[in-house]
Amino acid sequence: MKKFLSLMLGIISLNNVAYADDTFANLVIKMNGAGNNNTYFLCVEEGVGCVSIEAANHGRIYPLNPGTVENIVLINTRTLREYPTPLPASCAKPVNANQTLTMKGSIVKEANDKVYIRDLKCSVG
Repeated sequence: MKKFLSLMLGIISLNNVAYADDTFANLVIKMNGAGNNNTYFLCVEEGVGCVSIEAANHGRIYPLNPGTVENIVLINTRTLREYPTPLPASCAKPVNANQTLTMKGSIVKEANDKVYIRDLKCSVG
């Protein structure tokens, strides 16, 4: 099941890249604490799907449908757990075509298996 979920998340990421053009915005993710084993994916509501945080940390930019992101979920592909993440006000700004939404923060893993994004901040430019 874990391999299947990882494969599906990868396919979703690749499919979104195929549709990138000048009618889209861009999504840049910079997250500390993600490690280098492709464990964490970020699922973004506005047409992005689930994308690899590791790939984003290595320069991958994802296409984003213009609009306002309302929901994101952090997924651990090793445990198949989902962690809904509340969005701060800085992430609730509209993003137009040809703009870039940058999400920054730190992934924190607590002893009780709780995972969250600390100091999540967004900017649009």
